[in-house]
Amino acid sequence: MKKRTVSAVVLLLILIGSIFINIKLFDLVLLVMALIGFNELLNIKYDRKDYLVIKCLGVVSLILLLLNNIFYKIDMGVILSFSLLVVTIPIVFYKDNKIYNINDALYVLGMVYFLGLSFGNIIHLSNTSLAKCIFIFIIAFISDTYAYIGGSLIGRHKFSTISPNKTIEGVIIGTTMGVVIGSVYYYNIVGGLTVAQTVVLCFFLTILSEIGDLLFSSIKRNFKEKDFSNLIPGHGGILDRFDSVIYVSLGLYILLNII
Repeated sequence: MKKRTVSAVVLLLILIGSIFINIKLFDLVLLVMALIGFNELLNIKYDRKDYLVIKCLGVVSLILLLLNNIFYKIDMGVILSFSLLVVTIPIVFYKDNKIYNINDALYVLGMVYFLGLSFGNIIHLSNTSLAKCIFIFIIAFISDTYAYIGGSLIGRHKFSTISPNKTIEGVIIGTTMGVVIGSVYYYNIVGGLTVAQTVVLCFFLTILSEIGDLLFSSIKRNFKEKDFSNLIPGHGGILDRFDSVIYVSLGLYILLNII
């Protein structure tokens, strides 16, 4: 746990430092994080050299999605269509259907869209409203931190079989603190919503934060892995750090278009 805490703090310092230096640098840091996350999702399912070409095609598609409207402007339909083509066409060139088939292609494509849209949304916010971008990280960090602290101190009842360490007491404390601190920040720094709307927004985002954590725990459990990456033993992977942030970013995008 100490190693994971150290790596999380280091990542947080990198993100904060890049924001203060230059927003474009922050965008590039997020791009690197997304690409590492994409590699983690492929490695956790596949461990074959045959996928080098597929990885490269997925990386190109992910870069096009992430940096669109930041460093260049391409119609989103064109990028999505390009990704669909380059990921599915290789199916016909693999002699053995067991090596690469439509299920594999859809998995790769899903990861490209999933990470591209979520990280792309964070990058977009960093260039249009830095305060909202910071808000995403505040909600995820506060919810996760207090859920862990609350669960460690008074947690007695398991919240889900997916993540044995997560407790009902911890989730309640994490959600409460996320709503309180998140609402104070959003109402005073971001603004634009009533108090009631702000509280509702933060409540749903803290719930999504917990769901994001459970979802990625479910993915690891499905593939019988403890971490997304074993590059540095005991430190977990990039997706272990961004699981909650990803879902909060997607939720914020949807909710702000509804409220």
